[in-house]
Amino acid sequence: MDKKALQRQLLELLREEREVLVAAQKHAAEGAMHEESRAESDKDMRATEASYLARGQALRVAELDVEIARIAALQLLAAAPGAAIAAGALVSLSSPRGKRQVFLLPAGAGRRLVSEGAPISVVTPASPLGSTLLGAHEGQDVDVELGDRVETYRILRVT
Repeated sequence: MDKKALQRQLLELLREEREVLVAAQKHAAEGAMHEESRAESDKDMRATEASYLARGQALRVAELDVEIARIAALQLLAAAPGAAIAAGALVSLSSPRGKRQVFLLPAGAGRRLVSEGAPISVVTPASPLGSTLLGAHEGQDVDVELGDRVETYRILRVT
């Protein structure tokens, strides 16, 4: 699988999400300033609520900007045989629930990518799975704590 193509795919998803969020933030900011949002009494919070929404969306846009920069700056290298798993690794896993592929990246958590028809989940070192995979090796079994249960994964392949 082409990790650079997956990186481009993730950047496209993040940029599209940012565009939608910027438009929503602009709409919310305009709504906060709109004449119909003016308080009709001291208990009327429409403008305040709209401004809180716009502020939250602006913060999320800033977070997305950081994620986009981190993913764009990431140098994706092929994993050396026997090397420990690090950021940028594409990892094939097997568990009693089946096989899955994850792309270990510093940002973009939870996004779903597709390569050659196969789904690939983006995980970060902040996640239980990501933190467990960091430093592990191909062929190793790892236990991931997921709330009140533990899931065991076999690391099948690291690229």
